Amino acid sequence: MTSTSRTPLQIMELLSATWFPDAMGDPATALRWEELFDEDIVLIEPDSLPHGGRRHGLDGFRAAQAGMRELWEQRIEAADYWQCAPDRAVLRIVIRWTARATGRSVLLPMIDLIRVRDGRIVEVEAFVHDTAALLATLR
Repeated sequence: MTSTSRTPLQIMELLSATWFPDAMGDPATALRWEELFDEDIVLIEPDSLPHGGRRHGLDGFRAAQAGMRELWEQRIEAADYWQCAPDRAVLRIVIRWTARATGRSVLLPMIDLIRVRDGRIVEVEAFVHDTAALLATLR
């Protein structure tokens, strides 16, 4: 299957094959995802998060992932996804975030709105359920 023939649902199926509980803490996981991303991917996360904001390109994506791994151990507890438009999928993922500095943790769902063009992910907009609770784990 060429990248141009991948639908959002097919891309989500490929991503979900990498989701084991500790996948988020493994830098190799993010590298495997990159084959599905456009080189100009846009990642949008809440500005209030230390790794948040709008990031462009694979380097920006890598930096955001590294920032999360530096601060938290992340364990995937559940994940579901749906194609919601011809060019979009929604991912609902539940992650246990444990702050490396304090050992405090919180279990939070988040929604990623994922946009696809020409069979590649071009944008991920992340909505974290409770950023204040996530940030509280760091204090």
